[in-house]
Amino acid sequence: MEYRKIGDCTLSRFGLGTKRMPITDASRVDRLDREIAAEIANEAVNQGMNYFDTSYSNHKGEAESFLGDYHEAHSSDTCLIATSFFELVDPRYTYVFQKQLKKLRTDKIDFYSLEGVCDLNKMRDIDSGAVDFLFEQREAGHIGCLGFSSELSPDNLRDFIGRYPWDFVRMRVNYYDWFNKDGSARYDVAKEFNLPIIAHAALRTGAASALKPEALSILKDANPDRSSVDWALRFVKSLDGIVSVTCNMHSVREVKENASVFNDTATLSPEELNVLEACAKAQREA
Repeated sequence: MEYRKIGDCTLSRFGLGTKRMPITDASRVDRLDREIAAEIANEAVNQGMNYFDTSYSNHKGEAESFLGDYHEAHSSDTCLIATSFFELVDPRYTYVFQKQLKKLRTDKIDFYSLEGVCDLNKMRDIDSGAVDFLFEQREAGHIGCLGFSSELSPDNLRDFIGRYPWDFVRMRVNYYDWFNKDGSARYDVAKEFNLPIIAHAALRTGAASALKPEALSILKDANPDRSSVDWALRFVKSLDGIVSVTCNMHSVREVKENASVFNDTATLSPEELNVLEACAKAQREA
């Protein structure tokens, strides 16, 4: 597993998200299956992953409680925790943060971010006082690295980054948005500020949840032994501004297969990037 640094933290280039962890009862999305979740987390650690990404609302809050128990049972080097504040879930940022500290069984959250920052609400968390409060928590040592999860357009992203001394930005990065939308322009803005990027949605393929036959055939013709997931993860891995990429994984098998992409320093060649561009165009037009 490769590792990169943000501040004083050394984190794995591939991180585990909790959103898709198994549940005990399909009729109740809040019931996290802790036994299988622990197997998934243990396999992630076995693969060299130490970055665990969750949120206040994942599994109705059970995901944070699970990671708190897991964190308590392991060293801080094994388990770096990332969570977030989302005003639409609960606007009481002071209450939410104190509750998160309690659930995560810690007095310091390694990575904390504002969630859902977009063009329509870019001043929301500033005007409410949430941003100032969170920077105060960073200064007090209760947050290690502070950032935000961005859906901002490039110009608004540039403005938002410039307002505060952020430690990182969480950003949707995938080859579909890169070649069909403004994914590369958003990436360039973060790079302009030398702001580390933690990527998510690496497997996004547009409106469809899976590749259409026309797009998939392009990948198979180029390399019949490489899966579409492998292609997608290697694309994000090949971008030097990406410190880590998180995926929400549902099984031990997914952890093993996906983490293997990050076991070396190999990146996509220019020819392979051309293949992904053709695939993205075919996915959009098919």
